[in-house]
Amino acid sequence: MIRKLKRRLVATIMIILSLVFVLIIGSINYFNYQSSERQSIALLSALADNDGVIPPATPGTPGAANPLPPDIFEREKTYSVKVNAATNLFTVNGSSDTSLVSQEVLDLANQMLEKNRSSGALNGYRYLVVDKPYGQLLVFVDQRISNAMADRLLTTSLIIGSITLLVLFFVSLFLANLMVKPVADAFEKQKRFISDASHELKTPLSVISVNADVLAGDIGTNRHLGYIQSETDRMNTLVNDLLTLARLDADKTLGVTSTFDLSQAIKSIALSFESIAFEAHKNYALEIEDGITYQGDANQIKQVAAILIDNAIKHTNDDGQIELTLKRIGDKIHLEVFNTGAGIPYDQRDKIFERFYRYDESRSKATGGYGLGLAIAKAIVCEHQGKIKVSSEVGRWARFSVIL
Repeated sequence: MIRKLKRRLVATIMIILSLVFVLIIGSINYFNYQSSERQSIALLSALADNDGVIPPATPGTPGAANPLPPDIFEREKTYSVKVNAATNLFTVNGSSDTSLVSQEVLDLANQMLEKNRSSGALNGYRYLVVDKPYGQLLVFVDQRISNAMADRLLTTSLIIGSITLLVLFFVSLFLANLMVKPVADAFEKQKRFISDASHELKTPLSVISVNADVLAGDIGTNRHLGYIQSETDRMNTLVNDLLTLARLDADKTLGVTSTFDLSQAIKSIALSFESIAFEAHKNYALEIEDGITYQGDANQIKQVAAILIDNAIKHTNDDGQIELTLKRIGDKIHLEVFNTGAGIPYDQRDKIFERFYRYDESRSKATGGYGLGLAIAKAIVCEHQGKIKVSSEVGRWARFSVIL
């Protein structure tokens, strides 16, 4: 439980930090892109307004409070092409030597005209097409360097963000250990108290039980003595369950493990409940596949089967059906206990595996349950690296499935 809490805490911290970093990195790169776009639009608009010639004064960025830097045209490569539709003549101007790139510029101009759009981006250039009395004016700015810088900014920010998240992951592990430590200490004290209290209760209960049996032999049947014996048996059951849970919590690995005949083990424990089911007026059926072997603690697996069968008998209606099935599906072993009856509401299906939880208080009191059986079964199954789950239709049936 503590390990699961720690994992959830670290996962929550990392998800929040990842979302924050994505938001920060995305915002930085988005605003950088928008700033570059606004600057390019301002340059193109200025060139178009000045008939393709660099204006004497630097224009301001549309929607911006501050004008562009004075030397912006010296730093950015801009070109303009005048197109005379009648004679199909091109005139090329630029902020740099156009003799070296005139053919490339003319090819770009032809591609822009073919697109038949007033503005856009093409091969790393942002362009603007404006109608003039002599034909059309095409102005464009070379964005290849700024695009490369934007890509480098994105790559750098992603690398820095990933490294930072990795460092913060180890920091969050350290913080999670600090935060979980008080909970772990409290849980450890609780386990120790349950174990110690159970051991301390076991001796006086044994004394009471033995003396009650001696009195029964001396005085014969007595109603009050019967109450003492009945409640003593119930308390012994509770103490034994508490000791089992304490032992499962304390042991990090399986106890005595061996390869055993699971089919025979389940059959032997299931047959011991046959007479109990008959006396309780329940229909009891077994479907056990022969020859299934399993490596684990045989006694603990048999205890799981006993808990599920006992639970089914207690919650099956009169003349209801109880079915136990054991079979191998692929490389997994499936143990299922089905019973008709009231079923289990959907919102209770996870809670029934909690300690001391009883979704039907009146029925649990009548059957003498403390709400520990299913908690013990789940602890044993988890210790064997298996899964236990429940499915049900309220008012009709319930099925517990163990997958090993």
